[in-house]
Amino acid sequence: MTSPFNPYQPPTTDEPEPIARASDASVRLASLEQRWLAAMIDGLLAVLVVAPLQYHFGMFARAKAGISFWELTLWALIYFAVWLVENGYCLATNAQTIGKRVVGIRVDDIGGGRAALWKLVLVRNLPFSCVANLPAIGGVLLLADTFLIFRKDRRCLHDHLAGTHVVRVR
Repeated sequence: MTSPFNPYQPPTTDEPEPIARASDASVRLASLEQRWLAAMIDGLLAVLVVAPLQYHFGMFARAKAGISFWELTLWALIYFAVWLVENGYCLATNAQTIGKRVVGIRVDDIGGGRAALWKLVLVRNLPFSCVANLPAIGGVLLLADTFLIFRKDRRCLHDHLAGTHVVRVR
């Protein structure tokens, strides 16, 4: 009678297969230029709606006198809402904003597959829209978020928080 044990067989484990990481050769990460261009397109589209509203409600006229933290926060939320209305459908169906769609990139979950809409909106984008308006430290935090993209995995802080990475689709 032979034993089923083979001392030369590689060890096995009950752990799941490792997830695809941004460093895997099969994952084609978006370039810095693609991500920058997509962000510029998305930002411009939102500003084209928000800036006329700010002008209409006198924000530009009051700028020299000083704008309160709460008014800045309100405008940040309005900007975020406009961004979400402009990009909601594309985010829900393809995990892309308009800018990402134009450039040919999308947001994937680091574990594989497209990222969920709630993760894209509530974890990846909303916190950073709010952080941008924190006096004195908002700009520093956003700069730190942006500089993380220069690492090998090309993931910003918002990518790490949401467990996502941005990949090429073309």
